[in-house]
Amino acid sequence: MKPANKRPTPSGQQVTNSTATTTASLSGADSVRGITKLLAAGTRLKRFGVRWRVAGKRKSEWYAAEKDRDKRYAALAAELARGALHLSISRQEIAEYRAIKSAFGAVAWRDVWNGYVAYLAHVVGQAPGFSLTVAQACEQYLKDQEERFAIGKLSSDTMRHKRTKIGRFSDAFGANQLSAVTSGEIAEWLEEALGLRNGMTFDSWRKHIAAMYSFFVRLKKVRDNPCSEIQTRANAIEYVNILTVRDTARLFSYALAHERVAIGRLALEAFAGMRFGSAARLDKEDINFTDKGILRPAFKLKTGKIDGRRHYIDGLPENFWEWIAQATPDTWTLTGSEWMHIKSDLFEAAGVRNPGNCLRHSFATYHLAAYKNPGLTATILCHSDQQRLWSNYKGNASSAFGAQYFSITPRSAAEIAEKDVVQPLPGRRDTSPTRDTGSPKDAPGL
Repeated sequence: MKPANKRPTPSGQQVTNSTATTTASLSGADSVRGITKLLAAGTRLKRFGVRWRVAGKRKSEWYAAEKDRDKRYAALAAELARGALHLSISRQEIAEYRAIKSAFGAVAWRDVWNGYVAYLAHVVGQAPGFSLTVAQACEQYLKDQEERFAIGKLSSDTMRHKRTKIGRFSDAFGANQLSAVTSGEIAEWLEEALGLRNGMTFDSWRKHIAAMYSFFVRLKKVRDNPCSEIQTRANAIEYVNILTVRDTARLFSYALAHERVAIGRLALEAFAGMRFGSAARLDKEDINFTDKGILRPAFKLKTGKIDGRRHYIDGLPENFWEWIAQATPDTWTLTGSEWMHIKSDLFEAAGVRNPGNCLRHSFATYHLAAYKNPGLTATILCHSDQQRLWSNYKGNASSAFGAQYFSITPRSAAEIAEKDVVQPLPGRRDTSPTRDTGSPKDAPGL
């Protein structure tokens, strides 16, 4: 393949007539027609691009920072608006024009447009000139959600997710009419542009976009919610990432020997089932060592609201109390950022693959397998019901592995870490060096 010709621009970036890099459009239907934001796959330094077409030739520029790409995108849009930039008509646009002319036949386009306006006024209750753009809708929706957050109707974590996901949706589809974005465009954006392959993550993004559309359906600004046609992706085995018993033991054994400051918060996630954020915010005073329970204030819970609700959790596995007793005073002074970096470094130093949020998933999987008490497992996880347990965790591990998982203690961790245990993992199609393979029936007893 002949490499694309490149020439430097005043900004120091490279303009190319074509690129062999795998990329995805971030705009679904372009926010500014003819100018497209791009995101390159992989880990290349300059991942953020913008593409346009002049004199029949496709051009693109790439930047290391998203803000620099967006600045260039805005500059091109401004040039286009004042007539300084003349974009070529794409083949797709020519094909669309011909298809429209063929469909209209002898009917004047103004008559077709007037009929469309009358249809919208009758069915949706608004004329197209007054319909919301996605950018306007996102701004209005987030304003409403911020007001709900201010009076305690939403948690800080939920609001944070809304700002991120709705903001990205606005960036991608902002100039489009809210009612014009299709389910296929949204699904393609989630899967291809954002690269969401994990089903639970995909569903989380879909949920927030669907909630915004439902908001405007209630206000009769749009007729339908396109997200209702997008199937959820998560299922029982495909997307839940857990650690093997052996890898969990390796992680704790290494922490006990080399990074004792990590043990307390590590135990909260792995053996008390806490989310990263909840474990990072918990104070030593929230733990009742005498009665073996944990008080989880509402503001320290993802599901907690600022209305006084809190959870008191007891019935935790005995090995949790052995590990939490090993926590050093410095454990409780760690900030969330410090804990995040220590935890990441710990996985790498211990040689354990970290697929993300795996400690809480591991707890849910092994606790359900070991104790056969979904009500207790759901209570410890602060789930409102048992549906997620049955959907995501049931059957991911045998009861033998569940028992072994909760037998990991400061005394046994090193020994378990050295055992040649054969264990399959749910939802993993690849074979990584740290993965144990085989059948649960081969697991040795302790």
